Amino acid sequence: MADQKVSKHVDQLTAAVDQVQAALGPILSQPLNEILPKLTPIQRCELEALVAYSIDTLFWIYLKVNGVPPKEHPIMKELQRVQRYIEKINKAKDSETREARPMKVDAEAADRIIRNTVASAK
Repeated sequence: MADQKVSKHVDQLTAAVDQVQAALGPILSQPLNEILPKLTPIQRCELEALVAYSIDTLFWIYLKVNGVPPKEHPIMKELQRVQRYIEKINKAKDSETREARPMKVDAEAADRIIRNTVASAK
């Protein structure tokens, strides 16, 4: 029973590692200094935050596997710091997309204003 449970967890871990490798494959196939100049500033921030968060997470896993309680280790502060930066990046992206949206014109309100202006000018 315990062997089946461990085997199930190992299979899940293997699947998760495969997903991570597939996701990071395009990034890891080229040197970072070749990728960054091709990106917009917001994409650069996202990529650098992703790299930092990935490394910190892997170190957290390393600590956990080796029996060191990661919650008491400085890595937790580092993970929280990177998470705060990710939140800032997401806020910047949201404001960027809001600015890019076209303005909507309230046709009825514009019509009323024009009619009132024309009527008062007569």
